[in-house]
Amino acid sequence: YEALLGMRKRLIEVHSNACYTIDQIYTSIRKDIKVDLMKVQRVVNDIIGLIKENSNVFLFLHGLDDNERNYLVTHSVNVTFYALIIGQAMNYNDKQMLDLGTGTILIDSGMTKIPVYIIHKQSNLTDSEYQMIKAHPLHGYKALISYTDLNERVANISLQHHEQFDGKGYPRSLKGKEIDEFARIASIADSYEAQISSRSYREKRGAYHAMKNLLASGVNKFDPEILKIFLSRMSVYPIGSLVELNDGVIGIVIGSVTEKPLRPIIKVILNENKEKVLDTQVINLLTDTSRYISKVMSEKEAGVNLFDVLWGF
Repeated sequence: YEALLGMRKRLIEVHSNACYTIDQIYTSIRKDIKVDLMKVQRVVNDIIGLIKENSNVFLFLHGLDDNERNYLVTHSVNVTFYALIIGQAMNYNDKQMLDLGTGTILIDSGMTKIPVYIIHKQSNLTDSEYQMIKAHPLHGYKALISYTDLNERVANISLQHHEQFDGKGYPRSLKGKEIDEFARIASIADSYEAQISSRSYREKRGAYHAMKNLLASGVNKFDPEILKIFLSRMSVYPIGSLVELNDGVIGIVIGSVTEKPLRPIIKVILNENKEKVLDTQVINLLTDTSRYISKVMSEKEAGVNLFDVLWGF
């Protein structure tokens, strides 16, 4: 955990630089201007470097997604972290990781062609507005082919990330392995990240509940093998989950062992008297067998703010 703490500064630098770069890229695409793909690949390589150093670094993504104005940008960057973590778990080589990351970080290029009022609308979309939203993968594919030097397979991530394994997705109702593997990965990462992010029109879900919903709805939507890999990597209690133990201690999940998904590693936030713990106390449920998780909590229930907890405010 101490090693992970040491990566916070580097994460925020990489994340900020990635968001700045993708904001520029999306602005260029919006204006139909050719973009420099090398800039994109540089930030993707920075993300890959972080993940190779410690793949649990995504713990500190919590709280870095709260800029509503740039939601599309932060969402695209955060989705890339999760997609690359899946790619790493699938033993992708360097080229595959770069291609996956490059296509995923540009996943919402097509949303730049959608009126801003629709993207941020808090009430229900009209049928015509929903059809416009459903057209964004096609807009994105066309833009990436026109204004970047991406090959077709990488551009297909944008085109296919809303396709579903059962053929009920859009825009082309592709089914099963007709959907490129990169896009099948991005689809899972996109859905998970969207659920744990704040939006003006809804509260974010906790990591545990997002994973639970992903598994419940994902039986038909997602590639079951890739979903299984994502679950094994993230665990039943995904890193970032707030939990209460049987002795009343409240903490955040900071690590897990694939073979023992119900016994993760917990950083204590509040003691059994619900008093804030200022020093670093870590409980490994693998070895501390007298304790177990009794409840998964929201930030509101726990009375804490994840960003403050993780970043030490």
